[in-house]
Amino acid sequence: MSVRQTIKRHFKIISLLQKKAMSFEELQDEISVDPDSIEEKLLTSQRTFQRDMLDIASIYGIEITSDKSRNLYYIKEDVKDESTQRLRENYDLLNAIRLSKGMGNSLFFEQRKALGTKHMAGLLYAVQNLLVVEFEYLKFWDGSLSQRRVYPISLKEARNRWYLIAQDENDAVIKNFSLDRIENLNLTRDPFKPIDYDVEKEFETSFGIINGTEEEAAKVILSFTPREGRYVQSLPLHTSQELVEENDKEIKFSYFIRPTYDFKMEILSYGDQVKVVAPVSLQQQIREQLEKSIAQY
Repeated sequence: MSVRQTIKRHFKIISLLQKKAMSFEELQDEISVDPDSIEEKLLTSQRTFQRDMLDIASIYGIEITSDKSRNLYYIKEDVKDESTQRLRENYDLLNAIRLSKGMGNSLFFEQRKALGTKHMAGLLYAVQNLLVVEFEYLKFWDGSLSQRRVYPISLKEARNRWYLIAQDENDAVIKNFSLDRIENLNLTRDPFKPIDYDVEKEFETSFGIINGTEEEAAKVILSFTPREGRYVQSLPLHTSQELVEENDKEIKFSYFIRPTYDFKMEILSYGDQVKVVAPVSLQQQIREQLEKSIAQY
């Protein structure tokens, strides 16, 4: 059986089990009436299916298990495991892209710059093996390149971009480097000692990627219009988000967060659909920023 057939069979099995739990016989029945599956000859034996289950778990991070009492197979969900959820989401996107091929304008993507994901495998290897990395880094403010030599600590996602968290060898300061601005990456063989830096703890009260600033975490209360509030309720601004009040005039949320520059910009992006209730200091900063914006006109 060809590699193409194996991959297509994996996609078909996952697609069917995402809908509902099925027995091996039911899976084969579904495959046997699908024109594409018939053409590719995807029907298989129980033994091959067992091997497929192991391969699917290894390749896609999707675990298929069985309910022996009902003789059914199903996809095991782990809602607490962020990496497993992301693998599932990426599989769904990959499958959608595959299905949209040759079907006209059925799937549209935002036009954006590449995320620098080509660097991820190498940087992850360096993180796990404590190896120094070197690269050129593009500065946004003047477009120049600077040579960097750093001790990689972790990779972090923030607002649809990926960043390298690393200690700069030049000044020993821990910094964030956007992967899409890294060029000429070089993984050295030079080892470094483990760095005592808890990324999860350090960014726990941060919004986005800005960290290490003077702002102290504080309780922030935002009041949204009902329309925007429902949107924010479905897609929280921060992990600390809690519903405070909801009525036909407003929806209030509380946050325990550092009011950094990027968080203020997020608030401003909602325009007249949001109001800072507390603290007063943040309310004043947003007011001043709005006044400066008005002065531009």
